[in-house]
Formats: sequence, structure tokens, C-alpha cells
Amino acid sequence: MAPWSVIRILLVLSVVVAGLLAWAVQSGRVDVPAHWNPWAPLNVAEPPNWLTGYKLQRTAAYPTLCSAVLAASTLEHTAIPDNATGDGCGWAAAVRVDDARFAPAFTLTCSAALSLAMWERHALQPAAQAHFSQPVARIEHFGSYACRNVRGAGGEGERRSQHASANAFDVAGFRLGNGRRISLVNDWEGEAAEVAFLREVRDGACRFFKGTLGPDYNAAHRDHFHLDQGPYRICR
Repeated sequence: MAPWSVIRILLVLSVVVAGLLAWAVQSGRVDVPAHWNPWAPLNVAEPPNWLTGYKLQRTAAYPTLCSAVLAASTLEHTAIPDNATGDGCGWAAAVRVDDARFAPAFTLTCSAALSLAMWERHALQPAAQAHFSQPVARIEHFGSYACRNVRGAGGEGERRSQHASANAFDVAGFRLGNGRRISLVNDWEGEAAEVAFLREVRDGACRFFKGTLGPDYNAAHRDHFHLDQGPYRICR
């Protein structure tokens, strides 16, 4: 038998086996822990694994599911009505994040808020404990919703920013439990501990957000991390 024929047979068998396994898991005939079941709802409290990105994406596609998963997290929020302005701005399937850790309150899509909850729990807080033996008590920010184009009022053509649909959030700095303040504008090139912490926090955001931009991207982001759930994957 020719080698390519063997490869074709193996590929077909692989597809069949994968299909049978998927059917068995979905029908409950095979007991798979929820953490490793791609069809089980995302649980914000569970440690991330290789399925987390897929589960985030699937959850984001279903507003009702996103609301249920976010409600089970520790991120304090309130569901709000959709708001379409007709000029490429507004929001849909969004929440008002009124959590004291993120004061003042802001509006964010459920999808981005869910990524924010995952990032805060599984990247930001562990990094703060690792580098400073302190929790992050407050995340300082520049807000989320702003009806503007990609590069501000002038914009880049007519392309709206992810901020225009409340699908992006700008983080400026952090206040630790002992009162110590760490900001991007002052500490991105500062002392060793701050530098390592901020880069670990940025890398952690890349795991949960599609778009993560910071000081290494351009001068416009020298003082904040831009985090979004837009269509383009970038980590800079």
C-alpha cells in the first residue's frame, strides 16, 4: 500500500475516533472532569489549562452563558441594557463593573469582563504575591467605554476603537495591600521587582485577552495596558 494511502486511512480513523469520543463525552457515557471537558462551562475559580482559551471564546459567543459564568465569579457587577447609538458606538451584552478593586465603576462587555476576572484571579494576584508578598487591593485605570476611533478623535480612517463598543479596558497601575503603588508610567523601566511584576502581568493578560498592548507597543501606551476582546490577536 502506498504511504499516502496509509496516511489517509490514519487520518480518517483519527476523525472517527475523535467524533466517537466527543459523542461519548457529550452524551455522558464517558465521565470526564469538568476541568478537562471542552463542553463544560468555564469556571473562573479553576486554574487555567489548555482548554481555557477555547472555553472563553465559546462563552463569549453566548451572552446568556457569559452572564451565568460571570455571575459565579468574584467580580462585582450589574447587568445593563444594550445601548446602540447608531454611529458605531454603544454596547451590547455588557455589564457595569462596580467592584471596589476597580473603582471607579465602568461599563464593559460581558466577554471582556470575564477575561478581566480571569486575569485578576489567575495572573495579577499570583504575580503580586510572587514579587511583593502582597495582594493587589486596587487596579487603577483610565476606563473602558469611549466613542472614538482607533487612534482617538482623528482615528485611523473610520475604524472604531474597541473602546467604542465597551470591549476594551485601560489599566494604569496597581495599589498593593500595604499601600505601595506601582504604575506603568513610572515603573515600566524602574526597579527590578516592579519591572518583573509588570511584565508578568502583561504576559498574563495575553493569556485571557485577544488584544494586549503596553509600553513596548508604542508611545501612546507608555502609561497603560490596553486590554480588549476584539477580533485581532496581539500581545505587545
